[in-house]
Amino acid sequence: MRTRRAGLLRVVVSVGIALSIGRSAWAIDAWDKGVPDDDAAATGTELVHGSDEVHDLQARGGADEDWYRIAQQPYASYEVVVDAATPTVLPVVLERIGADGTTVAQSSVAIGAGIGGTRSLRWENATANAIENETVRVTAGGCGARCKKTATYRIRAYETTYAVPRFNNSGTQVTVLVVQNPQSYQIAGNVWFWDATGTQIATSTFDLTAKAVLVLQTQLVTPATSGTITISHGGRFGDLAGKSIALEPATGFSFDTPLVPRPR
Repeated sequence: MRTRRAGLLRVVVSVGIALSIGRSAWAIDAWDKGVPDDDAAATGTELVHGSDEVHDLQARGGADEDWYRIAQQPYASYEVVVDAATPTVLPVVLERIGADGTTVAQSSVAIGAGIGGTRSLRWENATANAIENETVRVTAGGCGARCKKTATYRIRAYETTYAVPRFNNSGTQVTVLVVQNPQSYQIAGNVWFWDATGTQIATSTFDLTAKAVLVLQTQLVTPATSGTITISHGGRFGDLAGKSIALEPATGFSFDTPLVPRPR
């Protein structure tokens, strides 16, 4: 009797080990197991400013796709970066998908060495409306339906909008806004002016070639007003540099206010 029990115990242990091994070999990540999962536009997975996650593209009866929701505020700009992809995943395909869940609204560009391992997707919502029905999709251009559990990548998200906490064109002061593009590629965007109550009062567009600078006499855009400035753009997080300079001609005093990116 003792021998038969020992034999039964060995069988149960062996079956348990086999099942455990079978599960670990599948290594589907937590987002694939969610309800809803991350395999389609109805995903429950969301990116926000500061998101930094590692996902896999392990195939399950076909090529895996990872989908993410990303809410966009009015007059703001965003970047999604995929990097640290394992070699079998390359080239990584990173896209922004329209509200219909099908149309590719934007494809990413390579950054770094440009061999497809690191991709950046960046855009503006230059409208007065929040957008909550667009998604981001990541697929493996390399292994596709052959991707194993080691087919992983890192995804990060940022709001790239800058803030300038002060401008003043009232009284005897005037404000000059200086924005530099120190990068090696062109960056376009919008300067949004707000009064002290948060009401939008003016806007000015810009398009800076590599290493160029914008010097904007803000009193020509919004005279006899004061408030704050935000800047949305098509560059990467932290790409631009600059400040506003409030000048007091009567005294020669100046008051500098730097461009501030959203803290990570």
